[in-house]
Amino acid sequence: MLPYSESDFCSTEHGLDYVFGKMSAIYGSAFVRNWEGVDANLIRQVWEENCGRNLTYRPKLDYALKNMNADRPPSALAFSKLLAEGPKIPDKPNFHIVMDKPVPKDSEVAKKAMAEIRKMLGEMT
Repeated sequence: MLPYSESDFCSTEHGLDYVFGKMSAIYGSAFVRNWEGVDANLIRQVWEENCGRNLTYRPKLDYALKNMNADRPPSALAFSKLLAEGPKIPDKPNFHIVMDKPVPKDSEVAKKAMAEIRKMLGEMT
C-alpha cells in the first residue's frame, strides 16, 4: 500500500491551474495557441471530464508533466492517458482501534484509547 499524505492532494481546480501553468511555462505561446477562439470554461470542463479524479493527486500530475511529448502540448485525452500511467492514488487510511473484548469505561485502557481517538480526530480536523 502506498503511503498516504494529505499534502499530495489538491482540488480539481488547483490541479488544472497547476497543469495549465506548467504547460504554459514549458510550451510557451504554442500552448496558448492551442485554445485560440475556444471558450476557457469549455476547455477546463473538457479537461476535468477527461482527467477526472487524477487531477487531485499531485504525484500523478508531476508524472504526466514529466512524460509529455517535448515537441507539442498534449490534448486532454493524451494527458489523461499519461495520468493513468502515473502512480496509483493511495486510499485514505481508516482510523480505528480494534479491541478484543469490552473494556469498562473507567479503566486505564479505555482512557488511553479515548485519548488516542481524540488525538487522531484533532489531527483530522
